[in-house]
Amino acid sequence: MNFFKSMLFYILFYFGTICFFVFFSPVKWFSNNFVVYLSNLWTTSVIKLARFILGIDFKIIGRKNIPVKGPFLVASNHQSAWETFFFVSLFPGCVFILKDELKKIPIFSQYFKKLGFIYIKREKNFDSIKVILRSTKKLISQNKNIFIIFPEGTRIKPGTKSKLNTGVFAIHKFLKIPILPIKLNSGKYWLNKKFLNKSGLVKITIFPIIKNEINKNKLIRKLENYYYK
Repeated sequence: MNFFKSMLFYILFYFGTICFFVFFSPVKWFSNNFVVYLSNLWTTSVIKLARFILGIDFKIIGRKNIPVKGPFLVASNHQSAWETFFFVSLFPGCVFILKDELKKIPIFSQYFKKLGFIYIKREKNFDSIKVILRSTKKLISQNKNIFIIFPEGTRIKPGTKSKLNTGVFAIHKFLKIPILPIKLNSGKYWLNKKFLNKSGLVKITIFPIIKNEINKNKLIRKLENYYYK
C-alpha cells in the first residue's frame, strides 16, 4: 500500500510542480508580493498533498514562542525535504540560507533570487559568513524579516548527530538578530532520499527565542541540547 501511495504522491507532486512553475515561469516580471504568494501556495499544497495521500500530518508545539515581528533567525535541525516546504508555508516571505549548488535548479533559481535567498559555499566557511552577514543586513533594510538556517548544514538521519555550523552565531552576534530554535522529526516519515514514505505525525517544537547570547560555545551547546536530547 505504501508503494502505491508514494507512487501516486510523486506523480502528482512532480506533474503538478512542473505545470505550476512552467505556467508561472516569467518570474522576473512578477512583483515580490506575488512571488511570495505563489511560493506559499505551492508549498502549502505540497504539505496538504503529503497529508492527504501519504498520511504525513504535523503538530506544532510552542507556537506562542514565534515573535510577532522580526527580524529573527529560525535555526532548525534538518532531516528531510518536508521542512523546506513547511517553513515557507509557516513563514511566508522567509529567506533561506542555502548551499550554493541549489542556485543551478532551472526556474526555481529565479524564484530563489526573487525571494532573496542567500547562497553559501560550505567549504569556504569564512567567506560564506561574510556573504551571509552582508546579504542579511541588506535584506533587513528591504523589510525582509525572517531568515531560515539549518546549522547542521545538510539533512541528518533521525537519531544521529552532526557538528553545528557556527554561522548561526555570527549572524546573531554581529547583526543582533534573535534566534528562534526549532526541532522537528520529519525524517521518521518523509524518508530522506527514499521513494517510500511512512504515515505519521511530524512533531515541530518551537523553543523560546534566544537573545543576546555572546558566548559561541554556549549557544551551540544550547542548540545541540534542543536538537539531540
